[in-house]
Amino acid sequence: MCGIVGLVNGHAVATDLVTALGRLEYRGYDSAGLAVAGPGFAVRKVAGRANGLIAGLDGACAGRAGIAHTRWATHGRAEARNAHPHVFEGVAVVHNGIIENHAALRAGLVGQGHSFASETDSEVIPHLIAAARAEGATPVAAVRAACAVLHGAYAIAVLFEELPDHLIVARQGSPVMVARGEGAAAVASDPTALAGFCSEFTALEDGDVAVLGRDGVVIADRTGQAATRMWQAVNAGEVAGALGNYGTYTRAEIAAQPDALRRTDAALADVALPEAVAAAERLVVVACGSSLYAAATARGWIEALSGVPCDLEIASEYRTREAPLSRGTVGLLVSQSGETADTLAVQGMLKSKGVPVVAVVNVAHSQMARDAELVWPTRAGRELGVAATKSFTCQLLALVRFGLALGLARGTVTSCKLAKMEREIAGLPEICGAAEALEPQLTAIAQLIALEGEALFIGRGAGAAIAAEGALKLKELSYIHAEAYAAGELKHGPIALIREGSPIVVCAGEHTDKTVSNAEEVRSRGACVIALCGAEEAPRFQAIAEHTVVLPGSGLGLVFAQAVAVQLISVHAAEALGRDVDRPRNLAKSVTVE
Repeated sequence: MCGIVGLVNGHAVATDLVTALGRLEYRGYDSAGLAVAGPGFAVRKVAGRANGLIAGLDGACAGRAGIAHTRWATHGRAEARNAHPHVFEGVAVVHNGIIENHAALRAGLVGQGHSFASETDSEVIPHLIAAARAEGATPVAAVRAACAVLHGAYAIAVLFEELPDHLIVARQGSPVMVARGEGAAAVASDPTALAGFCSEFTALEDGDVAVLGRDGVVIADRTGQAATRMWQAVNAGEVAGALGNYGTYTRAEIAAQPDALRRTDAALADVALPEAVAAAERLVVVACGSSLYAAATARGWIEALSGVPCDLEIASEYRTREAPLSRGTVGLLVSQSGETADTLAVQGMLKSKGVPVVAVVNVAHSQMARDAELVWPTRAGRELGVAATKSFTCQLLALVRFGLALGLARGTVTSCKLAKMEREIAGLPEICGAAEALEPQLTAIAQLIALEGEALFIGRGAGAAIAAEGALKLKELSYIHAEAYAAGELKHGPIALIREGSPIVVCAGEHTDKTVSNAEEVRSRGACVIALCGAEEAPRFQAIAEHTVVLPGSGLGLVFAQAVAVQLISVHAAEALGRDVDRPRNLAKSVTVE
């Protein structure tokens, strides 16, 4: 979370910084700020969005090097005084990550006579750098000295008043990219922020320190030795999403799912399983948020196709457990960004134990992709809405394909089964498009839920996992309290929540008889039953449900249609309540801190 950008390019950079910062707002948008060099610093900060900085750009902001930051608050409220950059005695710093020992560091600095202007953990960094500089350290050595006492994760970009045409960047744990072009250099949390400013980028590794100037980028590793990193082109085509005829990026990205699925399937066609993965005897499947629910949805498919048992784990919990790993275990990590801090920590733990890791990831240049034995790619493209939509269904498809590939490698998929699966997969883009066409029905349901101010999602099998994703989407976008339960668990407590008019969304498809019985149980207690089902199940639900949405497809296709349906319900419930659909409160797209 939080977005960093910095530019050195020989002309006034302030407006370019704001432009680049706007491309990073999916990473945080509580507050924003920038500092441009010389003479002295011109510093501007605002609470709220990066475009609020524009009004403060005046003649003092003419510097040719600068740093900027869009914040997701961790320490200190979302106020201008807590916005980055933090400045002290000729040192300006922007930071992504969490400094775990900031309180002790702050106390020591206060004891030395330092005073602080913010509540943030990040403000200790410029103080530490300035202190080292005062003792005679060079700017690079001062940055390294400060980093040596920081505990936690960080990506920092530093601007020195005495070096108005250079930036210094350091990284430990939090991903950051440096870039270069003709007469220019830059730093950013995401290289798409730099399109139009630089031509190629590379990711720093842990312990790296880079010096950026108009003449290029020099990278040194943690030992201070010159480091060679792989450079790749900045993809200008990923900068902006297309709104089309839609009012929000989230809604446009729901509509983009058919094309995203086709791209993902095409990308997976050429990926083969290495022997260590094909021979897996057990999978430990690790993810967070929507990626976790994609994995939960697909777990049964993978097990049925391959015969390999799958342990589903929440990354933030699994990384702190002393879980035994049996011989033949393969890690299957799922992440949209490839930057999720807890999932990356699990990847490091698995790697240290010699466990091969497969990364199901949407960002090819991400840390997770670089460190995996096998990248099993999704091709959702850039998602500007904070909530996962097309990335979720692309993960579902990629996981189905992984199960199929594993089954073929192990000889558990017959030619008949393969042909059936290929037909179902080929039809998924059209099914998602057909589900989207049911938007008027789904909008009416969304408005009902918005009026009631609550919802309970239930299902069985894959439907239970889609129910969990539906509840998460509704919470994220509309701020409505929503819960999800496996339908068979209702009588073990959640049924106590049912009142007259309670909206119950049933993701039906598997074990229809039992699911219908669960729906009847809540209806008899006054609930408003909303069934998302296929044509085969529809007659059963039409007899008991207040609203039955007959979705296209069956089996695998029905699950994808339900995913689209719960996305549309959530978007329209949010719109009915006047929420910011693309930028929900308190959320960021990439959870890069623990």
